[in-house]
Amino acid sequence: MFSLRLLLSLLPLVVGRPELLYEPARYPDVPEYGPQPNPPYMVDNQHNYFKTAPDKGEQNGPVWRESGSFDSYMSTIANISAASSSAPTYNHTLIDINGNVTIVNSPTILSNVAETSYWLPKLAPLGKASTCRCGGRLEINYRNLLPVATTSSTVTLLNMVPIIHGKTDATEAINAAVEDGGRCGLECGNTFAQGAIVYFPPGTYKICRPVIQLYYTQFIGDALDPRTIKGCDTFEGIALFDTDPYIPGGNGQNWYINQNQFFRQIRNFIFDLTDMPLATNDNDQPLVPTGIHWQVSQACSLQNLVFNMPEATDSSMVTHVGIFMENGSGGFVSDLVFNEEISAGELVGDPVGKNKFSAIHGDDLKFNGCLTAVQMVWDWGFNWQRIEIEGGAIAFNISGRRGDTDQGIGSVSVIDSKISNCPVAILTNSRKDGVNGPPNIVIGNLEMNNVGITVQDESGDTILEGSDRVDLWAIGRRYNGYEGTYTSGPVDAPAKGSRLLADDGKLFYRPRPQYEDFGIDQFRIATEHNCKNDGTGDNTEGINAFLQQAKDAGQIAYFPAGIYRIQGDGFYFSDAHNPHVVVQVGNKGDVGTVEIVDMIFNVQGATAGAIVLEWNVHESSQGSGKSFGYVGFALRVGGATGTDLDINTCPKFGFDSACICAALLFHVTPQASGYFENVWIWLADHDNDMSVYNSPDKIANQISLYAARGTLIESEGPSWFYGTGSEHTVMYQYQVYGAKDIYLGHIQTETPYYQPVPVAPNPFAGAKEFPGDPSFADCTTIGCQEA
Repeated sequence: MFSLRLLLSLLPLVVGRPELLYEPARYPDVPEYGPQPNPPYMVDNQHNYFKTAPDKGEQNGPVWRESGSFDSYMSTIANISAASSSAPTYNHTLIDINGNVTIVNSPTILSNVAETSYWLPKLAPLGKASTCRCGGRLEINYRNLLPVATTSSTVTLLNMVPIIHGKTDATEAINAAVEDGGRCGLECGNTFAQGAIVYFPPGTYKICRPVIQLYYTQFIGDALDPRTIKGCDTFEGIALFDTDPYIPGGNGQNWYINQNQFFRQIRNFIFDLTDMPLATNDNDQPLVPTGIHWQVSQACSLQNLVFNMPEATDSSMVTHVGIFMENGSGGFVSDLVFNEEISAGELVGDPVGKNKFSAIHGDDLKFNGCLTAVQMVWDWGFNWQRIEIEGGAIAFNISGRRGDTDQGIGSVSVIDSKISNCPVAILTNSRKDGVNGPPNIVIGNLEMNNVGITVQDESGDTILEGSDRVDLWAIGRRYNGYEGTYTSGPVDAPAKGSRLLADDGKLFYRPRPQYEDFGIDQFRIATEHNCKNDGTGDNTEGINAFLQQAKDAGQIAYFPAGIYRIQGDGFYFSDAHNPHVVVQVGNKGDVGTVEIVDMIFNVQGATAGAIVLEWNVHESSQGSGKSFGYVGFALRVGGATGTDLDINTCPKFGFDSACICAALLFHVTPQASGYFENVWIWLADHDNDMSVYNSPDKIANQISLYAARGTLIESEGPSWFYGTGSEHTVMYQYQVYGAKDIYLGHIQTETPYYQPVPVAPNPFAGAKEFPGDPSFADCTTIGCQEA
C-alpha cells in the first residue's frame, strides 16, 4: 500500500498551487498543504483515453471473501434456518407463461428484530413486484415477513445482533439481501421489472468491501433513526455503497450504462468513514476512501445523509471523499451533511454522456470543515440552492477540464446560499480555446462571512472580490435576442415574484415528506379497500372511492407496490381528436392539499388521446400543494414489459399507429399551483427491459414512440419546479404559456432522436390543438421542424 504522501505526490496537481496559499491568521483551520487534488480515476476516464479508469482491480461486484460465493452464503443461511424449528418463512410465488403457479416457502432468520414506529417496514411488504420475465417464466415475488434476503417487492435486512451492532463485517449479509431473487446485475444491464426496496433495521453496519446497489434498487434507513454505515479499518474498494461497478480490465466499462441508471435512491443513513484507511486500493487499483459511488441518471435521489470523515490537520493529510459521481444524466440531492473531509462533498467528473443535476434543500445541505466542499471536473449544468458551507479552503472548485476533449463545466448556479470562513468561494478557469470555454456562473442571493475572494480563476487572478453579499451576478454569455456576448458583472433582472419566496426572502422550499411521524393507523391501504395491484381489471371506481374514503377519514392513502390498472370504455383514450385525462388531480377550481410521493404513471398500448396527468389543485397555503416528490412522481410512457410500447411493437425508425401513445403527458392548468420536485416526464426512447449486455450495439433497444406534448405549464402561480425533466415528445418538452410566478430550477430536456423523420407536428397534424401549441407552418429549415 502506498504511503499517503507518496500517493499524493503521484497525482497531477489540480488545486494545490502556491498562489492559493492562505493567511494562517485569518484561516487557522486550513492545513498548510491546502486543498488536495483529485485522484486520476476521478478525473480522466472519458473513453479511458488516459487509461486512468478504476478498472485495474479484481473486484467485479460483491466480494464473497468469507463464504466464497453468493450460493454458498445462502446455503449457510438455509442450514442455520433449518436448525431452528421456529424459523419463519416468506412466500415466493412463481407463475410460468402458461399460468401455472408454484409457491416456494423460503426460510428467514429473525433475531430480535428492532422495534421502530416508522411505517415503511410494516407497510412496504404488502406490495407486489411489477410483471417481469426472468429465466423464461413470469415471476411475481412477494413476502409477508421481514426477510433475510430480497424479493422484487421489498427487502428487510437480517437483524442479527452482531451485524447491527457493528461488531462483525455485514458486507456479505447486505449484498446477499440485495442480490437474492434473480436481481439485475452485470449481464442484465437494465430493467423496469426487478426493483427492490432494501430496508435497513436499526443499528450500525460494519462494511469492509463495497455494498453493490443493483439496478432499480432503493436503500432506505429508518427516517426516525438513520442507520450508520461504518467503513472498517481494512476496507478495500471504490466506496461503501457502489451503484455501478467498474469491470476489471474492461477499459473503463461499468456494469450499467451511466445515462440509463433510473429509479434509485439512498436515504436516511450516516456514513462513518473515520476508521477507513488512507488508501482503499483494490489490488493494483489505487483508490481513496469514499462514501458513495453515485453514477446515476433520472428519477434518482439522495436524501437525509450524513458523511462523517476525519479532520485534516497539518500532521494528518487525509483523502476522504463523501460522494464520487463521474457522469450520468439528471438527478437530485437534498438533506446532505458533510463533516471534516479533505476532498469533494460532491465530485462530478468525466465528460461521458450527460450530467444535469439540481441540488436543493433548506437547512440541511451543509459542508462543515471540508477543505474542498464541492469539486466539479465537468458538468453540463448544476443548480446549487440553499447550500451552507462553513470553513475549508475552497467552497466550489469548478476549474477542472479533463478527458480526451478537455471538456469542463458548462454552467453552475449558486442560489440562496451561505459561505463562511473560507478563502475562496468559487475557483474557476478562464481558458478560452474556441471549443471548450470557461464555466458560466450565476450567483444569486449569496451571503458570505470572512470570504477572501468570491470568484477566482486558477491562475490566481481575482474575478469578483470578497464581500458580505452578492445579490445577482453572472459571468458567461448573455443574449439580447440571437446575439450573445461574453461578459461578467451584476445582472439587471426582474424581481422574483413575492409569492415564490419564503419569509426569509429565499425561494420557498420544503423537504420531501417521509411521513415518519405518522403511525400505521393513519394510513389507509388501497389493497384492503377494493383496489387490485396485480395489473388486472379496471380500478377506476375502486381507486376513486378509496381516495374519497381516505380524505373523509383524514388518512394517508397508501398504495402498496404493484400495478393498478384503469381503463375507459372502448377507445376512450385512443382518439387524438378528442383527448381525455387519465389521472386527474382535483377538479378545476379546487383549493387544498394534495401530495403524491413515490408513484409512477404509465399507459398501455395505442392511447393517442391520453392526457396522462392533469394537475388542477391550488394550494391552500404556501407550499401545501407540493405534489410529486422526490423520485416519487415519474411519468414513464412505454419502454417496459407489459406496456405494448416496446421493441417488438415499436422498433426504432419504424412507424406504427399502435405506437402513438399520448396527446399530452403532464398539464398544470391555469388555476392550479404546485411544488414539483425531481419529477421525470419520460416518453421512452428505448425498451428498458431489453438487455444490450451482449450486444455490440448499445442502442439496439431504441424504440420510436409518439406523444405530441411533454409538460404544459399554464399555472398562474405560484409553482416551483426543482430538478425536473421532460423528454422525447414531438412538439415540445416544456411549454410555459400564459403563466406567472413560476420557478424552474434546472430543467432537463431531450428531443426525439428520430426527428426529422417525421418532422413535427407529425403524426399529430390535424389533431386537437392545445393552448400554446407551436406552429411549424412557416418553417424553412429542418431544425425549425423539430421539437
